Amino acid sequence: MLQAGDTSAVEVLMSRCDDEPVADDWQQRYKGGSQAYWDQFYRERTVNFFKDRNYLREEFGELMPADVAADPRRWVEKLASIDNQLETLSAVHSVLSRYTVLLEVGCAVGNGAIPVLRANPDLFALACDLSPVAVKLLQEKEEYKCGRCFAFPSDISHGPESQPTSEHISLEDAVPPRSVDHVTMIFVLSAIDPALYTDVFARLWRCLRPGGIVLFRDYGRGDLAQLRFAAGHWLGGDLYVRGDGTLAFFFSVEHLAVQFEEAGFEVLECEYRRTEITNRGTGLRMPRVWVQGKFRRPS
Repeated sequence: MLQAGDTSAVEVLMSRCDDEPVADDWQQRYKGGSQAYWDQFYRERTVNFFKDRNYLREEFGELMPADVAADPRRWVEKLASIDNQLETLSAVHSVLSRYTVLLEVGCAVGNGAIPVLRANPDLFALACDLSPVAVKLLQEKEEYKCGRCFAFPSDISHGPESQPTSEHISLEDAVPPRSVDHVTMIFVLSAIDPALYTDVFARLWRCLRPGGIVLFRDYGRGDLAQLRFAAGHWLGGDLYVRGDGTLAFFFSVEHLAVQFEEAGFEVLECEYRRTEITNRGTGLRMPRVWVQGKFRRPS
């Protein structure tokens, strides 16, 4: 059985002693074809796979007005739709100065952005995702029509000249420099090739105003999901590929903090959040590990 804190047993499981990394040609297919895999993911699961991330109100109080921050589990009403939608980037840019601006990267179908917007009427969300299928599903939601959200497909790991399709919009073109107060990255960086992280952080830096903060949560090294990968899914290091072709990287707090620091950010918080689940039939205790962090662009 895995006991909480039994790092030696976890390391044995992660050593992949009897496994070989996936062949290079397949690694390039997985890393270079992420959009197709995520599009298929959302075609199959539509809007029903993920639950609303209401816990963001409690974990990231920076996004909340004072009354909600004081009582983050309080009931909040759903967003009401309005007639005058912001349908172009120029229209969006013209109103950003009126709001606290959130950039949600990897927005999926809105399970992070919409609950946060419900709780903070002074917030405007720019929401992007690699998958145009996910973005369209978000745009079709009634609450999206609240007038405080603009979603667009974007590959945040590449610039204007290297977007995967003509409908994708780079962060450079979509988000004015120094216009964003907060960036949320919730289980998104792990789905990107680690070789591209430096470029991702540079784009977030450009979007953030001085003093702006990246709010981060993702898979931690030694998480149950990592331990469960069978042979044939390991790409090397702490990078894996799921059965559906999507990537999964597992972070250590040390590695993540260094990467943000090298990009110029101040590390306000970077820590593991641990829990465990128990199989009732076998009594096996299994770890869940996340990394949660807050990283600020210096003033």
